[in-house]
Amino acid sequence: MSGFMNKVLILIIVLLSSSIIISMKQEEQQIPDTIRVEILSSIDSMHMHVSSFEQSVNQHSNLKFLRNQFSQLRESYKQFEWFLGHIEPESVQLINGPPLPRLDESVPSIMEIEPEGLQVMEEILNEDTIDYPALTYNIQKLKQHIIDAKSMIQSVALSDRIILEAVRNNIIRVGTLGISGFDTPGFSDALKESTISWESAGKALSYYVPLFQRTSKIQSDSLEFLLRKGRNILSASRSFDAFDRWGFTKDYINPVYALIGSLHIHSGIEINTEVSRKNRIIQYEAPTLYHTSAYDPYGYARNKYERPSEEKTVLGAMLFRSNALSKSGSMSCATCHDPQRAFMDGHAKSPGSGPHSFTDRNTPGLLNVALSPRYFHDSRTTFLEEQIEHVVSSSIEFNTDYFEISQRLSQNVKILEAFKSAYPSESGPINATTISSALSAYVRSLILFETPVDSVLRGERSTLLAGKNLQKVKNGFNLFMGKAACGTCHFPPTFSGLVPPHFTDMESEVLGVPTHPTSKRIDPDLGKGGIYKYKSPIYAHAFKTPGLRNVRLTAPYMHNGAYKTLEEVMDFYNRGGGIGLGIDVPNQTLPSDKLNLTKQEISDIIAFMKALAENPKY
Repeated sequence: MSGFMNKVLILIIVLLSSSIIISMKQEEQQIPDTIRVEILSSIDSMHMHVSSFEQSVNQHSNLKFLRNQFSQLRESYKQFEWFLGHIEPESVQLINGPPLPRLDESVPSIMEIEPEGLQVMEEILNEDTIDYPALTYNIQKLKQHIIDAKSMIQSVALSDRIILEAVRNNIIRVGTLGISGFDTPGFSDALKESTISWESAGKALSYYVPLFQRTSKIQSDSLEFLLRKGRNILSASRSFDAFDRWGFTKDYINPVYALIGSLHIHSGIEINTEVSRKNRIIQYEAPTLYHTSAYDPYGYARNKYERPSEEKTVLGAMLFRSNALSKSGSMSCATCHDPQRAFMDGHAKSPGSGPHSFTDRNTPGLLNVALSPRYFHDSRTTFLEEQIEHVVSSSIEFNTDYFEISQRLSQNVKILEAFKSAYPSESGPINATTISSALSAYVRSLILFETPVDSVLRGERSTLLAGKNLQKVKNGFNLFMGKAACGTCHFPPTFSGLVPPHFTDMESEVLGVPTHPTSKRIDPDLGKGGIYKYKSPIYAHAFKTPGLRNVRLTAPYMHNGAYKTLEEVMDFYNRGGGIGLGIDVPNQTLPSDKLNLTKQEISDIIAFMKALAENPKY
């Protein structure tokens, strides 16, 4: 009888356990639907704020009242930006994109798209006299974009994976665009809006606490603590300039990003690589974006099936140093891209293949350059493989073609065998495709995030960054991301024009760079505006925003090598770019207001930039 009772008891325990597990799974399955309802409610709230603001605009209410109402409108948007920005970046561009015109690259003709949305409205409200028709026009457009966003969110297939990815992506957004003031340059409400964004995404994450507690109670408790503490620090900050962005990045952004990733990966919820073979730039498994492993440069490859191999990289390194690629037999890639100088040559403009000839622009370094959807200073090519083709055919550089190069390389037994090893399925292994593929593989291997700055922001110790030097670099970072506004163009963690959090867009800027430091004349190079597909006044003198990693090794600076030192560069920015120098630059995108940085502040910013350097052996 006792044996029978034991079996019954065991059966009851099993049934109860199964019931609990089923109940928990059903509860978790309901989370996406619950979050969708909350997001839709936030969108409805924003629509109400827009309507209320529109009514006040129609009544020509006083400016102070309008600005306060507009701030509330922006804050209502921040309630759901964390999700919309992940699943529909173009909607974010329309609702809260930079107030600059751009070209529609989806059509063959030159078609300018006028800016619209919250940042444009913010600029209008910052004028002494309000342009009511322009404000009303933007309100109408904004209302439609909100309706479109709601429709899209109502129909999108939602899952736990997507929600967790969106929350984690928002940590990137807050830690890069948010705390720098990138998307609210006029009202200086960046920290308040970052608080709302942080808190809204954190609320969505709170639904997963039971699951996270079962996955790792220690990590789950740490995540809850850091989210709460990070929110408090953001909300308590009253001064934009004084906010400690270094400490917030090191103590909250990076640890929270790491914990969300770890709990997601180990919770049993699938991650993107398990449901899609699509090449992705950000590697979800990496603990922070300040790790080399966080990036896959093949996400930018021309062929989506292109993958790295040691054989391709070794072959690419051989080709990189081979003079057989140039018609004269006197130049290689390494001639202008010296591995000992962060892969540039120290010249304002590089000597060409012919006597007394020079390239048109300053040679950029190649470390981390593969993390880009655009190449050359003028953004003329979309893929690294295309960039190499331009160098091959350039009369100033290699001045040859792939057929001639192939013939030369095939005469080198060692190189021929390397091609066969790297591309075994090719009947004729040396051709335009394999040459550009191998060289691209080598350049893509030059990704490195191992500077003293990376180490400390990851929570590690660095012997190169301690004591007074650390404090100086920390001050420099805070100025870079705050008062000096460098981080609104040179976005962390690449510190280039590569725009977070998706890293699929590369910005160009019109700075008004002069021909030389004492000149009052803009350099005549039209840059992006001189390329056929970008031939528009809005891009005249526009150049791709370069990365600042290893910048202490890559002087002289700017597209024309006009400035020899970082001190000269900082003086240029401190004075307001070309306009600040007295140059007429009607389309300058760099704010022309003086930064009013002190000598000490400039020194600290330079110390930070110099700390963004590695000492690799290539």
